[in-house]
Amino acid sequence: MIEIGRDSRIALATRRTATTLGGISAILALVWLIRGPLGLQQYSASILLAGMGLFFLGRGFRTETNSGPGRAVASLLWNLTAAFVGIILSIWILGWVASLQSDVYPTVISSRVPILAVGAITAGLGAYAVQRLGLTRRWTATPFVVLEGKGPTMEGTKLTVKQDTVGMPIRRERRTIGCVLLGEVSGSFKTPMGMVSASLPPPVTTVGVPFQGRTISSEDVVKMTGKSPSQLAGDVSSRADDLDVGRIRLRDGCMGDRWKIGPLIFDWDADGEHHPKERWLAKGVGTAYVTTNGQRATAKWNGSVLSFGDGSMELSAGSDSFSYTPTEVKTASPLHSLRVTQDKITLDVRKFTLKVSGDAVVLRTESKTSRTESKVLANDLRSLLTETAKKQVKDVMEGSPIDIGEMLNTTEEVLAKYD
Repeated sequence: MIEIGRDSRIALATRRTATTLGGISAILALVWLIRGPLGLQQYSASILLAGMGLFFLGRGFRTETNSGPGRAVASLLWNLTAAFVGIILSIWILGWVASLQSDVYPTVISSRVPILAVGAITAGLGAYAVQRLGLTRRWTATPFVVLEGKGPTMEGTKLTVKQDTVGMPIRRERRTIGCVLLGEVSGSFKTPMGMVSASLPPPVTTVGVPFQGRTISSEDVVKMTGKSPSQLAGDVSSRADDLDVGRIRLRDGCMGDRWKIGPLIFDWDADGEHHPKERWLAKGVGTAYVTTNGQRATAKWNGSVLSFGDGSMELSAGSDSFSYTPTEVKTASPLHSLRVTQDKITLDVRKFTLKVSGDAVVLRTESKTSRTESKVLANDLRSLLTETAKKQVKDVMEGSPIDIGEMLNTTEEVLAKYD
C-alpha cells in the first residue's frame, strides 16, 4: 500500500510552529507599542532581540520539509535570506522612528546590520546556486507496465488488469496517491450471494490503489501507447485534476492527509470509523467506478450498480434490482416485486397480489380477494417463490432480465391445484 501522511504531518507541524512563532512576535511588537502601561522601555534591546529572533525562527520553520532534499535546502536558504532582509529593514525603520522621537536605538542591534547583510547575500547566493545545479528539479512521472492479472485485493474485492497495460503515477503535494492505467480494469466482488464481476473501460484513474509494475523505456511506451512519456504525463495530469465524480482536493487535518473526491472521503491517518484508513477509488470512463473502504464496496458499471458489506447487498442491472440481508431478499422489476423473509412472502404483479404468512395464503385480484388456510399450499408457495427469488437474484447478477412470465405460470399452476 502506498504510504501517505507522514510527510504531510511534518510539513503541518512546521507550518504550525511558524504560525505560533509569528504570533509570539506579534505579541512582542504589541508590547513594544504599549510600553507605557507596562513600565517597559520602548527600545528595550531584550524585547527587540526576542521579537527578531522569533521572526527569524518563524521563517526557518517555513521550510518545505516534504519536497526532497534539494528543494528543502533551497527553501531553507531562501527563507533565511528573507529573514535577514526583513530584520535589516525592521532595524532601519525602527531606527528612523527612534530618531524622529529623539530616542536612542540600541547600538547592540543596529551595529549588526553589516553582518546581517552578509548573511542575506550568502544565503541568497547559496539558494540560487542550489537551483542552478538542478538539485530542486521537480519529480517527473515515470511510466510503468502492469502485467495481466495483477492487482490489489481488499476484503473480497479484487481489481485486475485484463492485459499488460501502461500506467502513470499521480502525484499530489509531491506524494504518489494513485495512478492512471491505460488498459481495461476488471473488478470481482465476493458478495453474500456469490461472485459479481464488473468492467471499467480505460483509461482508469485510481486513488489509493497500490498497483505495482516495472518501469519501461520511452521506446516501449511509444510502441504500446503511441504517445511519448511527456504526452502521457499531460493526459494523466488532466484526468487526475478533474475526475467525473469531482475534483481531487487535499486538506491537512489534525491527523494527516484528508482527500475528498466528489462525495468520497479518504482519510488514511484517522482512527474514527467514519473515515477508515484504507480506501480505494478506481474510476473508468463515464460513470464507471469502484470504491471500497475495507468494510463496504460500491461499484457502478455498464448500467449496473452494486453495494455490499456487513452481510447485506444491493444490486441493480438496468431496471431490475434486488437487495439481500441474512433475513430478507427483495427482487423488483417494472412488472413485479417479490419479498421473501423467514416467515412471510409477498408477491405483487399486475395480475394479482399474493401473500403467504404461516399457513395463511391471501390472494387479491381485480375481481376478488380469497383467503385460504392450507399448510401444504403455503409450503408449496414458500418453496416455489424462494427458489424463484434465488433465480431472479442470479439473473440480476449476470445482467439478464428477470423472467416474469415463468414466475407467473408456475405460481398460477400451484394455486390452481388448490382452487
